[in-house]
Amino acid sequence: MNYSFPEEVSRVPVEQVVMKKLRNSMLWMAWGVLTTFVTILGALFNPQWLAMASHNYTWILLIELGVVILFSARQLTASVTSLKAMFFIYSILTGLTLAVLSTYYGTTAFFYAFLGTVAFFGTFAVVGAVTKRDLTSFSTYLVVALIAMIIMMLLNAFVFESSGFSMLLGALGVVIFTIFTAVDVNRIKHMLVQVAHEDESVLERVELIGALSLYLDFINLFLSILRFVRRD
Repeated sequence: MNYSFPEEVSRVPVEQVVMKKLRNSMLWMAWGVLTTFVTILGALFNPQWLAMASHNYTWILLIELGVVILFSARQLTASVTSLKAMFFIYSILTGLTLAVLSTYYGTTAFFYAFLGTVAFFGTFAVVGAVTKRDLTSFSTYLVVALIAMIIMMLLNAFVFESSGFSMLLGALGVVIFTIFTAVDVNRIKHMLVQVAHEDESVLERVELIGALSLYLDFINLFLSILRFVRRD
């Protein structure tokens, strides 16, 4: 749906709504990240949780994928409460899989990777929020680059098995997901402009849809940076 604003004064409330809801979307994303890292700490301090996550790692990954697919399929029809539940379930499951990875990389590597992720993510999120240009046209190129990176990751895992190539993929991932961050923040802002005059339930739904996109950007950026951090 499109809206026209014949007078400059009519734009002010819309801009206020958009910025407020964009902040809310970022806040939901932050709650998701916090939930993930609390889950990691819980697993590290509870050997039974960590053993369960390790023994069922593949199943947890498949359930994660299922939750994301379900969220995407029902994002316009499910209740806001259901979307929140799926968002936090996904955050917890991600925390369990990352806890298993932490036993390989070590907690120090995780700490430095987290700081790097916050720096990159925060910088490009601001770029996406303040730029006047519509960045959504970059989405197609980013998706193509992401697909190419996934193919190269599979080739490296099953054919090349090269640590140097893995580092290169990490660098490519950092570039892709930092740009994705700016594009997704910009996309959420434009979505909010389109629904600025809708009721609160619609706005909250857009907040959650945006929060999941940003959460995925954050976690994938974190995993890309983690490839560069020296293991304990």
